Amino acid sequence: MSRLLVACFVVFPFIGLFLTFPTSLMWDEAILNTVSYVVVVALVNVWLGIGTAWWLLFTESRWKSWVEWLTFLPLFIPVLASMFGMYIVLAQIGLIGTYTGVGLVLLVTTLPYSIRLAYNAMYVIGRPLLEQTLTLAPLTRIGFVLFPLMKESVRTIVLFSTVIVLSQFVLVQLIGAGLVPTVTTRLYQAYAGNDVSLALQNTWVLVSLPVLFYIGLWAMFSIWIRLVKGRLQ
Repeated sequence: MSRLLVACFVVFPFIGLFLTFPTSLMWDEAILNTVSYVVVVALVNVWLGIGTAWWLLFTESRWKSWVEWLTFLPLFIPVLASMFGMYIVLAQIGLIGTYTGVGLVLLVTTLPYSIRLAYNAMYVIGRPLLEQTLTLAPLTRIGFVLFPLMKESVRTIVLFSTVIVLSQFVLVQLIGAGLVPTVTTRLYQAYAGNDVSLALQNTWVLVSLPVLFYIGLWAMFSIWIRLVKGRLQ
């Protein structure tokens, strides 16, 4: 009974989508911007998340505790609370209403979660095991050790950052000053204008992107791990 109840709660938000599909998909600037932000933010999150977590795990610097505290501080502060400070800084350097400004805000919003996920994964793997890879070249260490061991964490980082980027409306609208269209901002406009067709199209884009990313990551890791095993044999 409990499993059925959980399944109902999971499926309930998608019932309306399963009953109707968009007749066509218009590839416009909003979709292009959304896909670009999702890909770039996800890649940078994986790179900086793993790199920062590795530094925090192995560094002996006296600044470690301060860096760790500052890195994880945004996890305890609502995004809307820090948004005003980000707006003032970006306004001073002229990045309000620009694609770069929106990208920076999305990265700042998602990066603390990625660092925490990567750090927790490395902590579970254990420092003694990871220390054995210090003699390897950085690319070899990442490709043949970290990615295979942390494949689930990397997948979670990508999907988590993707969902956060796709969920942001206020940040994109404020920092973008209405000049940077995304699927999310178009979706709110479609709701406000009662444009059912456009709202349905944008909703399916929001649902499809994480699913496609999940399938793509699963295929990529499956192929890569098979190649790594073949090379090590």
